[in-house]
Amino acid sequence: DTWRGTPRLRTDQVERLLKGRWLFVNVWRNVSAQPVQRAPLGLLDARTCSPEDLVVFEIRYADRVGENYFATHRPAHSWWYFPRLTRDECLLIKCWDSRGKDFAGRIEEARGWQAPGSSSHLVPATFSLHTGFNDLATPVNAPERESIE
Repeated sequence: DTWRGTPRLRTDQVERLLKGRWLFVNVWRNVSAQPVQRAPLGLLDARTCSPEDLVVFEIRYADRVGENYFATHRPAHSWWYFPRLTRDECLLIKCWDSRGKDFAGRIEEARGWQAPGSSSHLVPATFSLHTGFNDLATPVNAPERESIE
């Protein structure tokens, strides 16, 4: 069985893989010959965001329902960005880490499995919230951002 030409995993493979650590990591890059000036990508430092800051929302696909997060504004949040990224540079964005301290064990709990071992197996960030933003230093005539994630 395939989905868009990609073989699907068998149920027994999914069960085995979910019991280990797994990550989704996206690559973000500028695709223009010009450095990014307008609406650069900002990344929220996960150490400054707590689960109470998050607002969950559903994403409905043709074959499944997923979820994603927004963050409410908090003065304690620390944001980072890389000005004038060129197309020769990229950012790796952690979209999900099954061993992130704030969400670890949820899949195991939902499936009735044993939760991960001690907290020494956990990492500080489950994911990295990110967004384009208006940089006040952007020249008025700066080209629109052209990027891909």
